[in-house]
Amino acid sequence: MESLGYFFKTYGVKLDLLTLQISVMLIVTSIGMSATWGEATFLFRRPALLLRSVVARNVIVPCVAIAVIRAFTFHPAVEITIAVLAATPVPPLLPTSLLRAGGRRCYVLGLLVSQAVLAIVFVPLIVRVMDTLFPADLDFSVREAAAIVSKTILVPLVTGLLLGQIFGDKIRRIGPIIAKAGNVLLICAALPLLLVAWGALRTLVGEGVLLGLSIMVIADTTTGHLLGGPDENDRTVLALAASAAHPGVAIAIANDFPDQRRLVAGAVLIYLIVRTVLIIPYVRRRRRSGLRGGAHAPASA
Repeated sequence: MESLGYFFKTYGVKLDLLTLQISVMLIVTSIGMSATWGEATFLFRRPALLLRSVVARNVIVPCVAIAVIRAFTFHPAVEITIAVLAATPVPPLLPTSLLRAGGRRCYVLGLLVSQAVLAIVFVPLIVRVMDTLFPADLDFSVREAAAIVSKTILVPLVTGLLLGQIFGDKIRRIGPIIAKAGNVLLICAALPLLLVAWGALRTLVGEGVLLGLSIMVIADTTTGHLLGGPDENDRTVLALAASAAHPGVAIAIANDFPDQRRLVAGAVLIYLIVRTVLIIPYVRRRRRSGLRGGAHAPASA
């Protein structure tokens, strides 16, 4: 029993993280299988919409995070979490929920790809700015950003695109099966990590943490909605994307703080819970407004 416990303590977390990465890669690959190159490069051919998206996610979101950190006295782990969450790209699992919310498929996939590519520059830059304002010895290089973004988003997405282009409908029929396998692995990997993070909640909840994170989510969602442009579906997509963060990148940056790792994981969990609860009224209101069918709009729209 002691040897089993030692094995889990030594290798369990690493195995969970590896399983989590594989699950995300499978899901993103399945998304790529049903996508086109036109959809993937959509925003790079729409500079005005690309600029609004960058301003929302890569300029205003970090500014909101800075304001929240300055306004409250948080546990250091919460400050680290807020700083790194503001720097992360669009999470690779977000497109599915954005499409369900009525987003144009071309914009949803274009946002995923453009944010992943730009993250190679923006993540280290924003981390450097945050570390200057709130010294915490944050360190995340361009090489590290490129590695994790390529592994979880760009490589599996391009792989899916190539498979879809080469094999057509034959491979696309397999896409849902791959997505289901990825979701099963995701659940298997997430549960042990959630248990670890859950143990940190009691330490972190309080001192305005819930209020501060709520302000952050509401401000980010509002920013995305206002900068989404004239298309109502695009407003919904950017609103939800602006308040979303890539937890994998956040935890990767937090690895530089071994003594805070468990608490950072707990703070990430709190943020995910707060965001999930707060965006429900927004999504319901947008659906009641009759936003339908955006997911199937052509890339030329």
